[in-house]
Amino acid sequence: MQSVEAAITRREEAAPGHSVLELDCPTVAAEAQPGQFVHVRVTGTDDPLLRRPISIMLRDQHRGRIEILVRSVGRGTEMLTHLGPGTPLDIIGPLGKGFPLPEPGERALLIAGGVGVAPLVFLADVLQLSHGSGYVRGLFGGLNDDSLVCWQDFAGRCEEFQATTEDGSAGTQGLVTDLLPAQIARGDVDRVYTCGPRPMMAKVAEECAATDVPCWASLEQFMGCGIGACLGCVIPTRLQPRHQRVCKDGPVFNATDVLWEELTA
Repeated sequence: MQSVEAAITRREEAAPGHSVLELDCPTVAAEAQPGQFVHVRVTGTDDPLLRRPISIMLRDQHRGRIEILVRSVGRGTEMLTHLGPGTPLDIIGPLGKGFPLPEPGERALLIAGGVGVAPLVFLADVLQLSHGSGYVRGLFGGLNDDSLVCWQDFAGRCEEFQATTEDGSAGTQGLVTDLLPAQIARGDVDRVYTCGPRPMMAKVAEECAATDVPCWASLEQFMGCGIGACLGCVIPTRLQPRHQRVCKDGPVFNATDVLWEELTA
């Protein structure tokens, strides 16, 4: 973990209100693991005051660069989505605990919802290029076709890929969790990884627990410090202590450890 200045080398609009930023930061690129994030200061001043936690979507260790996917949900992220090449950003990272990688030969199923696709693109990339995973399948769900942001980055790293939208504008109409029972029934899913809206992840966790399939979920939470000091991002779990910090103890958790009913209430 370190604070570094990272210059934006490329910005692309991935969908309305979404931008992919490529950052030149060799030290972060050298250490980043799938599921980790960076804490970004939006400007060189205290306005906005708090940093924004953003998942790492890809890394290029040879070029010393990472990519992050930013969705405009407030003033700070809105500013980030419009910054151009050459803009310096103060970032801290890589932060948090990432996904535990499968054993060689195990088959992984990755389930994304909305911008939750970002850490799963990174995971699929590592599994395909360097880990020697046996088989990677991807499921991706959203409200509409605009919600399937960066779907080509995800699909291109999976041997099998299916998409769903609630309005039927792309892929199969319905919820991405509707596809999960049939995937598990095939009997060849060794591990499930998920990131997206909490109700989606809660359903994935429920299905996996019922069929004894190991599952890891990457959670998003409002953060203050991003390094475990302020306790502003705790979630209820079955672990001790009961309230775990998303920034430090996560953002990736074994799905069976999370108290989903309390978290989604």
